[in-house]
Amino acid sequence: MTSDAPISLRTRELVAVGQSPWLDFIRRDMLTSGELAAMVHDGLVTGLTSNPTIFEKALAGSDQYDAQLAAIAARGHVRPYEAFVEVAADDIRGAARALRPVYDATGGRDGYVSFELPPAIANDTAATIAEARRLFALLGQPNVMIKVPGTPEGIAALPVLIAEGVNVNITLLFAVAAYEGAAEGYLQGLERRLAAGLPLPGIAACASFFVSRVDTVVDAQLPETSGLRGRAAVANARHAYRRFQEIFSGPRWERLAAAGAQPQRPLWASTGTKNPAYSDILYVETLVAPYTVSTMPEATLTAVNDHLAIHTMTPADLADAAAVLGSLPAAGIDLSAVTDRLLAEGLAAFAADFDRLLSGIEARLAATRANAITPPGSIATIGSAIDARLVKLDADRIVARAWEGDHTAWSPDPTELADRLGWLRLPARMRPELPGLREWASSLASDGYRHAVLLGMGGSSLAPEVIRAVHAVAPGMLELLVLDTTDPVQIHEAEQAIDLERTIFVVSSKSGGTIETRSQFDYFWEKHPRGASYVIVTDPGSPLEALAHERGAGRVFLNPTDFGGRYSALSFYGLVPAALIGVDLDALLDGAEEMASACGPLLSSARNPGALLGAVMGEAALAGRNKLTLVLPDGLAALGVWIEQLVAESTGKHGKGILPVDDEPLGPPSAYGPDRLFVAIGGHPMLDELEKAGHPVLRLPYLGQRDLGAEFFRWEFATAITGQVLGINPFDQPNVQEAKDATNAVLAGETVDGASPPAETVLATVAPGEYLALLAYLPRNAQTMTDLAAIRAALRDWLRVPVTVGFGPRYLHSTGQLHKGGPANGVFIQVVTEDPLDMEIPGKPYTFGQLKAAQALGDLASLRGYGHRVARVHLRELLEIATRP
Repeated sequence: MTSDAPISLRTRELVAVGQSPWLDFIRRDMLTSGELAAMVHDGLVTGLTSNPTIFEKALAGSDQYDAQLAAIAARGHVRPYEAFVEVAADDIRGAARALRPVYDATGGRDGYVSFELPPAIANDTAATIAEARRLFALLGQPNVMIKVPGTPEGIAALPVLIAEGVNVNITLLFAVAAYEGAAEGYLQGLERRLAAGLPLPGIAACASFFVSRVDTVVDAQLPETSGLRGRAAVANARHAYRRFQEIFSGPRWERLAAAGAQPQRPLWASTGTKNPAYSDILYVETLVAPYTVSTMPEATLTAVNDHLAIHTMTPADLADAAAVLGSLPAAGIDLSAVTDRLLAEGLAAFAADFDRLLSGIEARLAATRANAITPPGSIATIGSAIDARLVKLDADRIVARAWEGDHTAWSPDPTELADRLGWLRLPARMRPELPGLREWASSLASDGYRHAVLLGMGGSSLAPEVIRAVHAVAPGMLELLVLDTTDPVQIHEAEQAIDLERTIFVVSSKSGGTIETRSQFDYFWEKHPRGASYVIVTDPGSPLEALAHERGAGRVFLNPTDFGGRYSALSFYGLVPAALIGVDLDALLDGAEEMASACGPLLSSARNPGALLGAVMGEAALAGRNKLTLVLPDGLAALGVWIEQLVAESTGKHGKGILPVDDEPLGPPSAYGPDRLFVAIGGHPMLDELEKAGHPVLRLPYLGQRDLGAEFFRWEFATAITGQVLGINPFDQPNVQEAKDATNAVLAGETVDGASPPAETVLATVAPGEYLALLAYLPRNAQTMTDLAAIRAALRDWLRVPVTVGFGPRYLHSTGQLHKGGPANGVFIQVVTEDPLDMEIPGKPYTFGQLKAAQALGDLASLRGYGHRVARVHLRELLEIATRP
């Protein structure tokens, strides 16, 4: 609404007859542009009201608040309500300054702006008084009113606030009896103030009486032919005005007025017409009267100035109102029941709007802290595609549909989709479990346990490994070893590092039938068959749950079943090991919940840190940049191996997919081809050079180790969105079973020829745009990792392609899906060595060494079956090839 309205404004005519036209709307640019000041100057409005819905629309619909919210977010974790007060208070103060000329010209009778209390305290008199005092002092303007809900508790607070000099707009009044209570509370407050010897001039109050909603309810109960339709709301308001005239007259009022008191003006609220069959200004034109306020939404205010004919309320109108109200009972209308219902619904709607407002602010704060530093449009070569994708995600409501559990956001087929979205709410769902987890873990430490060995694979082991690498063991808590292997040397080394009598074994598997985990469980059970030393983490009904009860496990944690293993970091699969080492579980979930809020449906995809990252990864892959190169700070370096599984297994299928490149030291720009996307958490000195050379770089802020939970959730959400962009289901893993079947075939006697072409011959075929995967069936210890790092660096510099390292068999539960189901641009080198020892697996006809060998040969056969180039080479030989001058 602009200020170039005609001079003959109807709102000026309203002022002339004693009614104040207020605007029921506020937005920051109205203040900064001078629009509100111009409206006040022209006589278009003389006051303003606000409410949570208005603020929510203002915050969600513009970027005007970004800078202030960013400054608030930079201070750390601020409660959403306090952030709202800080932001909204600036708008309220700005509006009060714009309206100050009216306030001064009318001697404080008009020119007010009101600010609402939170709904959570609507039924708490003491809290209402305390918060109204605080907000009134915080706003610091004489022409501000605090909106207090018209509940019995709110009305009870009114005398105290008025006596203290707090201006009040008592709101959500539907019944005349409630209005009478509000008027009485105001009078009592003035009387207390007068008795205390305090001045009455400058004290102002309104009573917001809601109009149109009464017709909405009453009309629905009347036949369409009833002559009472569209009349109850106006009659109810006119009756309230009649009571205003009676209450604010006579000796009691005259004594207060003589001391300088102003009447508590009725404020007609809900003046927008809901029924299109009625006049668009019905609830303004019928309620023109002195000493009243009419607050109007923008559309109604425009209509008023266009075609309002002033008709001031008369005694005949009041008599007609009494007649209408008298006719309602005969028509089956219980007006008291209607107004009681409207108050309850109003409070509920108020609370819902306020919750949505605070959720939106929380999301904005979280997104500000978590979002990419790099604007999408500035990402080399693919910025415009990312921008277009973000628009499409919003147009298709992908984020909202994900949170609604709508599998069609990915596929019309619900298989492995409809029951795979429970991870979205894991941070909140797991919160009640934390006290019990802490108490249990502390009791184990008190009982003398010193080690926890996690037996698991893939999603059951990678998150715990990251948590242990990122967080130090708290004093007195258990050291954690993650054993996700069938390598006999590595199992032996782990066994030698612990005291069986003082060790808790965490046996973790969603399916309960993972061959590696079950073999390890059986091995250690034969060595130490004491049920109290074993903790089972699994899904309800799994074979592992039955075995836990059979063996008398000390504790069984059963997870919800509505998410997959690689999306399980924030479930018991991650939280149980985290509790054992003494991680601050509340902080872990705090970060995750904050990120979940930022990734929720309240913000646009461009502001959503998960959707933004997902759009970048997806569009980069579509543009051929499907080598996701992770640049991680030292404090989160371990996160890469978890991201690797999440992204590779989720996206690598149907010939599509993204290869995560983890733990690769950054080289000069010339070391990389046009197939790379760099995603950095925090800074790195090489990033600027990469950007200058035209490589796309997405920079994410380093939230710190405390916010590991936030990164778990961000990458889960981003990966889900990436799957949507690529047109695949990110929650299934159609090729993983192949490796298991191939292993079983070898164990059953099927022969696989382990001979292969020379490694140098296969390496010579690697071409630009491809990648080389080193598949190491070796013990994952310091020596082999050092050797493989040297090999990897040398081969990357030689071949100029990404080189990844995966330890077998755990990569079969991670990148193995991408190797078989993803783009056919991988070259594979199996790296093997002799096992200096072997160990029996109780109850099995094969050893750990034989199982590992079967897994390697089975995967070799699978890769060959896809026509991939693959060589099998001894570690010593590959080291010689890679380091040869």
